[in-house]
Amino acid sequence: MAAREQHHPPLDGVELVTVLAALAEPTRLKIVRMLAARDGERAWKDIDLPIAQSTLSHHLKILRNAGLVQSRTEGTRCFISLRDGDVSERFPGLLETVLSCERGALACGDTVPADGGADAAAEAAVRSV
Repeated sequence: MAAREQHHPPLDGVELVTVLAALAEPTRLKIVRMLAARDGERAWKDIDLPIAQSTLSHHLKILRNAGLVQSRTEGTRCFISLRDGDVSERFPGLLETVLSCERGALACGDTVPADGGADAAAEAAVRSV
């Protein structure tokens, strides 16, 4: 029995709202960050998150349908990679912006002056709420 080929949509047919919806879920954003941190592809079993395999499969399907990741099967193993080049061509700067925004006290684009200390960080956190 042959492995089922995954559908990878052409990015020219993917709308921005679909990509943003896929990235809006924290677990999917973690997956994208994991893939971005590693150059190339990652084995499906190496995506180490505290979720069931069926849940991981669901999140990967949403990311794949949004055009953010692609999967490749080799024997019984499945490899996942970020379509960063394709996504950057279709939506310039989107992945870079999303990946540069760390979750935490500071909102994306906020900076803390070197002499600002904790007070400036706290003010930035309040502004981001």
